Amino acid sequence: MTETATILASLAPVFLVMAMGYAAGRTKEFDNHNIGSLNALVMDFALPAALFTAMAQAPRQAMIDQARLALVLLGTMLLAFAVTYFVQVRLLGGDRRESALIALTASGPNVGSAGLPIVAALFNKSASISVAVAVAVAAIVLTPLSLLLLESCAGKSRNAMSIVTAALAKPIVIAPLLGLLWSLAGLSLPPLIDGTLTLVGQGASGTALFLTGLVLSAQPIQFRAEVGLAVMTKNILQPLMTALLAIPLLDHMEARVAIMLMAVPSGAFGVLFAIRYNVASPRVGTTLIVSTIASVATLTTAILLSATL
Repeated sequence: MTETATILASLAPVFLVMAMGYAAGRTKEFDNHNIGSLNALVMDFALPAALFTAMAQAPRQAMIDQARLALVLLGTMLLAFAVTYFVQVRLLGGDRRESALIALTASGPNVGSAGLPIVAALFNKSASISVAVAVAVAAIVLTPLSLLLLESCAGKSRNAMSIVTAALAKPIVIAPLLGLLWSLAGLSLPPLIDGTLTLVGQGASGTALFLTGLVLSAQPIQFRAEVGLAVMTKNILQPLMTALLAIPLLDHMEARVAIMLMAVPSGAFGVLFAIRYNVASPRVGTTLIVSTIASVATLTTAILLSATL
């Protein structure tokens, strides 16, 4: 299978599931304005269960061996987030909550739905543990950072401790952190817990994508400067920054894996958090759509260029 075919095969389900959610909203099969309960199911139960089991089941030594990769991914995600947030707030005068969501969308790759099949197709099976590392970095660092910014804008009279507590005491933050600690402790999940959480987490990614399409069906598509800059940061600058960090720090295959993971298009967390915090932002949804479409070209380019390392 060619690189382009691999990318299309990996991204097609992402497009189709979001399209199903979009169609369900446009045809009124689902109420695309009152979706708080569905969002709570995804953000408080399904995704936390899936993230915990993904982390907890990762072999301890494999996670330790990926420490340098984790640092590279952490650096590139934080750089992309900081650059986007600064541009949105300082240069474009954007709302801080919306800017935080755009920054999350521009820095958090959709490694769970799109990254895993791409890495599995291009590299050996052992490289798939890198996907779990990328998920851990995004869930344990980017998610709390975004929530802290969102919570800090929720009320002027709140003290710092209440903001931190409100941001961090959420299943979507606690679950992957506990899973990582479980893995590093070298523990095995009891079959009952494993089976229960696996059942709850099954279809978490698909449900999140369907919900994303449902949200997008209620919003206009807005192609503006904010969207273009965010997509450029995610699809072009982030893989380039990853290459600059990965080439001197990682071996050849690890560097290629890191670049591929960061070249994956935007994830849906920005859209899902917009629902939770009642942030009406068509630009967040538009960024997600454009990043995913553009990734057919940018991912192919990243694969071809990284092969020359």
